[in-house]
Parts: sequence; C-alpha cells; structure tokens
Amino acid sequence: FGTGGDCFVFRSRMQALGTTPRSMTQRRTTVSLALAAAVLLAASPNASLAAASGDGAEKKEIKVPGWPDLSGKVPLSSGIISHGMVLASGMAGFDIHTMQLVPGGVANETKQALTLVQEIVEAGGSDMAHVVGCAVYLMDMKDFAAMNAVYASFFPKPRPVRVAVQIAQLAGNSSVEIQCSASLPGVARKEVIVPTWPDLTTKFPFSTAIASDEFVFASGFPGFDMRAGKLVPGGVFAETEQALSNIRETVLQAGSSMSNIVGCAVYMTNVKDFALMNKAYATFFSHPPPSRVAFEVAALAGGASVEIQCTAALPFAGRKQVVVPGWPDLSQKVPLSSGISAGDFLFASGLMGTDMRTMKPVAGGVQAETKQALENLQEVVHAGGSSMADVTACAVYLTDMGDFAAMNEVYAGFFPKPPPARVATQVAALVGGAAVEIQCTAALPSVVAKASAETSNPVVVV
Repeated sequence: FGTGGDCFVFRSRMQALGTTPRSMTQRRTTVSLALAAAVLLAASPNASLAAASGDGAEKKEIKVPGWPDLSGKVPLSSGIISHGMVLASGMAGFDIHTMQLVPGGVANETKQALTLVQEIVEAGGSDMAHVVGCAVYLMDMKDFAAMNAVYASFFPKPRPVRVAVQIAQLAGNSSVEIQCSASLPGVARKEVIVPTWPDLTTKFPFSTAIASDEFVFASGFPGFDMRAGKLVPGGVFAETEQALSNIRETVLQAGSSMSNIVGCAVYMTNVKDFALMNKAYATFFSHPPPSRVAFEVAALAGGASVEIQCTAALPFAGRKQVVVPGWPDLSQKVPLSSGISAGDFLFASGLMGTDMRTMKPVAGGVQAETKQALENLQEVVHAGGSSMADVTACAVYLTDMGDFAAMNEVYAGFFPKPPPARVATQVAALVGGAAVEIQCTAALPSVVAKASAETSNPVVVV
C-alpha cells in the first residue's frame, strides 16, 4: 500500500508485526459478517446500525445517538460500515443540533468537525486510534498551521494518512471540512515507514502510509525530494514524477507495488497542466492503470503544483480492472481505468456528465450532468458485480456551490436508503469545463470479492 505476489512472505512479515490481515486468514462470508455485526453491537452499546440492502452483509448505516435525522434534508449517511471499515461523511464545524457554524474561526471549526468525526467513528464501533486516513479541505491555506495544531490533538500515534488542500468553496461558508475513514478494532493497522526518509511525524500530524487489512493508504505526496525536504525544480512534469516516486517507495515498503494501486486522486493548481501531468503519470503504471480523479484546487501546501494521493491493494487482494460492456477503453487515451475491484471493494474513477459511448458531454447544466455522471457510475458498479445500493462513499466536486441544491435533487434519486457517506466541495476547475464530477467506492458482495481474488481475468458482468 519487497513487491511481488508471494503472499506467504507478506504474511510472515505481518505476523512478525503482531497481526494478520483479515483476508489472509479467511474471506468474509455473509455468515461471518452477520456474526461480526452482532458482536460489534454487543460490544458497543452506543452503536446504532441499520441494514442497508439485500441481507445487509456488505453495508450498514451508522446512526449517532442523539443526532437529529438529517436524511430528509441531505442525501447522505453520517457514516457507513462496510467490510471492516467505518466511512464517515465530510464534517464541517457545525453544531449538529442547531446546524449553526461554531464561532471562533478555523481552530474552533476544526475542533468541532473532528468532534463530529469522533462521534461517528465511535458510534460505528471504532475509535480515533483506528482512523486510517483523512482529507482536509481548507478555504485558506494560511489556516494550515492553525488547523494542524488542533488536528494533532485528536489522533494518537501512529496518526492516519492525510491530504490537505485549499478548495474554492465549502457548504455553509465553513472554513474547513474533514472526511475520515477508520478500520474496526481487530483489523490490521500498521504504520508504513520508509527507513531512509526523515521522520516527518514530529513536524506534521500524519503518517506517510498506513497498511490496514487488504490495503495500503498513502498520504498525499507533492513533488518533494523526501530526503532533501525540498520541492524539485522543473514544474509540474518533474513534480509529478517525484510525487509518484515517493508513492512507489511507500507502497514497496508496505509489501505492495505500483501495479497493485487501485485508485489515485490528483490535485493540480492549474488544470491546464493536465496533459503534462498525464504524460509523467502514465509512465508509472502498467496496464490496467488505477482508477482516478483529477481536478484543480485553489492552493497546495509548500507552493507545489501537484499533489497525488493513492491507495494500493496488497498482493493477495486480487486487483482487477472493471470493464463496462460497450464503453471504449479509456486507458488508451488517459492513464486510468473506469473502475478497479480489489478485495471487498470497487473503486470507480471520477465520472462526469459525459455519454461514455459517444464521448460527448451532455447538455443542460448541472442537473443533466449529475444524472449522466451517476448513470455512468451505475454502469461501472454493475459491471463490477455491485450495485448503487452498495455504494459506500462518494465525493462530489462542483465548480459552483450555487449548484449544490440542484445537484442534490438529482443525486438523491440514484441511491436507495441508506445513501452512501459523502463529501461535497467546490473546486477551482474540472477537466473539460464540466460542472460536476462524482467519484465513488462500492462494497462487493462476498461471493464477487472472493471470485475476483481467485481469478486473473478482468471483472466483466453483463
């Protein structure tokens, strides 16, 4: 998240660390998940879980005791439990009962946002020590240090991985929004340390990478030489190469490889750098490349032009490309797959309002684009053996927060209750001038996940 496919070697390494990944010992079945949920409920009397779909084995809604029911106002769940993971929605610094932004600026808003995240994670049967990754969206990168000072107090070491970017606008005019994911207690969670890199955890409140169960979660990497601690010269091409070299060192150290990366997010300070970034990016991935989302942000830390965050599967997780019947092979034009399945999850790329058979954007504005993007998503998750009912988390990127209500109106019609966890922000720009881009992750039924892990063929379900 060492390379190669020798699962026995990796298992020995994990056992030496004092833990064994869940999928190394057994694949989750419906019966074992139901039993785990029963044990979780018994062990966590404050947790309130509701079955989502089918037999309820792959997706559970988290209801936080004492919180108002917001499902009639916004089409999202506060949190979702799926296959050993707790996925929280993005939280801003609002009092959840009054829905008023707390006063005092970014420090108080960060404290309130993380307090809400903590309540979700604990209601889901986990805790802040098991958070594996967070994304921090700031309205002003000048607030980075003030946010960090509060953020650090919520997480014991080893802290989760993190990406932090400045975006264009947040809902409710908040200064910060934070979205986190956690593993359940008992699921393997270990910090990944590259021995020749300096220890940055004394300066910044995040880990370089966390290996948990079937995946390696890496922090966002700009184009910094990690040994020299300096941004490499040469612009976006050189920075992209350096960022991905950093990711490669990290995943290799964790026992994975670039060929096992399932998804990446690319944050650029100028969307005009898209082609140049792609040229460098493509050289790091063999076929099939990972899923991906890429867009322009308002600013990155350290004056970087690009920052890249990736997640890798461990070799035993059975990484497969999702091929949608009738769609062109996008990887021939851009270095990404429409979707990748690995272990118990399907990772879809960011999808826009483009007709995937004609490759032309739909007309009609944000509602038409949202509809088309989600129809595209529906095809990807179905082709991968999942469904919209099993989508666990989404990120919605708008170019105008004024479109938030119109987007929500269409978005709500695609997801049966409970809807996935979600974060929604306004970014500086999307590729191709789109008004909205939506990226989602879905849970796989255990039988599909098992079949994917046991075959080397792409997942194609017609």
